[in-house]
Parts: sequence; C-alpha cells; structure tokens
Amino acid sequence: MPDRIKGKDNHYEKLYALMKVLREECPWDKEQTLLSLRRYTLEEVHEVLEAIDIADSDDNWEPLKSELGDLLIQVLFYSRIAEEAGKFDLADVIDALIDKMIYRHPHIFDNANPKDLTEQWNKLKDAEHTGRKSLMDEIPPLPALKYAQKQQQRAARVGFDWTRASDVIVKMREELDELEHEVTNGGDLKRIEDEFGDVLFTLTNLARKLSLDAELCLMSTNRKFANRFRMMERLADEKEISLGDLDLDQQEELYKTAKGITN
Repeated sequence: MPDRIKGKDNHYEKLYALMKVLREECPWDKEQTLLSLRRYTLEEVHEVLEAIDIADSDDNWEPLKSELGDLLIQVLFYSRIAEEAGKFDLADVIDALIDKMIYRHPHIFDNANPKDLTEQWNKLKDAEHTGRKSLMDEIPPLPALKYAQKQQQRAARVGFDWTRASDVIVKMREELDELEHEVTNGGDLKRIEDEFGDVLFTLTNLARKLSLDAELCLMSTNRKFANRFRMMERLADEKEISLGDLDLDQQEELYKTAKGITN
C-alpha cells in the first residue's frame, strides 16, 4: 500500500498523494479544520526552533530534519483543506510563493541596486498592503515578545525609535523604578500589571537595539534553566535527598553546582 505514495515520480507528487490519502482515509485527519490545526501549527513552529538550536549547539541535525517535516505537513494540511473548499491547492501556494519572492528581490531578478536591502524589503511588503491604515495594522498574532518587537520595528520605520541601546537602558531603569514603587507601596494589581508590561516592552526594545530576538533569548534561557534544574534533581538524587527538604540557601548552592556542570 505505501507504493501508492512512494511510487510517485517526484517528491511533490508524493506529498500531494500522501495528504490526499490521509484526508480521505484517516478518521482524525478527516476531522481537522483550519481552526483545529492552529494549535498544532504553533507547536510545530516552536519545535523547529528548538531543533535549530540543537543543530547549532550540538551539530545534531536529525531533530531538525524531523521537525521540518512536521512543519511541512501543516502546509500540506491547509492546502488540502483549501483545495477541498475549491479555493486553491498546493501548486497555487508554491506559485504564489515564487511570485512573491521574485517581486521582493528586484536586486536579483530586475537589476535593481538598492542602498538598503531591508528598507527595500519593507517598502515592497508595505506596497502589498495598500489598505493598511496604520503601521500597527496586520501584525500577525505572534507570541507577546515577538509581537512587541514587530510593533517596535514598524514604529522605527518612521523614526520613532531610540538612537542608542544605552538610551533604552536608561528608560528600562525608569520603568523598573516605577514597578518597584507600585510593588513596595502596595499598588493594586492592575497598576502592577501595567508597570510590569512596560518593563517587558522596554526590555524587548533593548533586545531589538542589540540586534537580538527577545523571544528566542527567552526560549534559550528557558532551556538553560530546565537543564540546570534537571541537574539539581540529579545531584539531589545522588545524595539521596529531596529538593523540597532543602532550604533556599541550600537549593541555591545546589543550583550553582548544577550551573557549573551544565555551563
């Protein structure tokens, strides 16, 4: 039976046939809709990012190969659902992508000579959204840190931006002082929430000025903390003690040891 997939002449036909079979014969795949697939698409994107870090840090590319396939199946899924609805198919998706990339690369395909490739890219993208009334319009529903950075990038296009990263650090200290004031003086939850959000927004701006991606920075730190905490648990097990039985100072010492081991 797999021959009806693997026996196709090229990889495009194999993928197309695979998705068609899944949608017609698998009960779970049949039930999926545009909306039901969204959570899986988001999960797959984050798993690809994780696999990229593993490939970069450990020179282990196998997880990336696997996760890219899982992300690709999402594209196939949506394209198949659209085809069933009579809207477009996978070939249309590919053609639209090719046309878009040619349009956005006139310095390659049209002998243009822009001074700034990023500026050219942004202008061409903006021209595709002639109905946009504000630079804040049509930002996709990204995770909050990524969304904030995208907003800041948009604002910077018209010069609404800090000149130097050091200026952002000054602002960040101001925001931290305001947050500290609300916390120490018993501010209500809404005020503390507002000030905390301002701190995160300013930190995200600092990341952008340093050419960092705030979302990826936090994801990296999350992984780092998880690795160190797992090492703490392992060290505690070796000593036949429970982390919960240690006071905070003892836990901190164990964390420092784990930090030294896991780098």
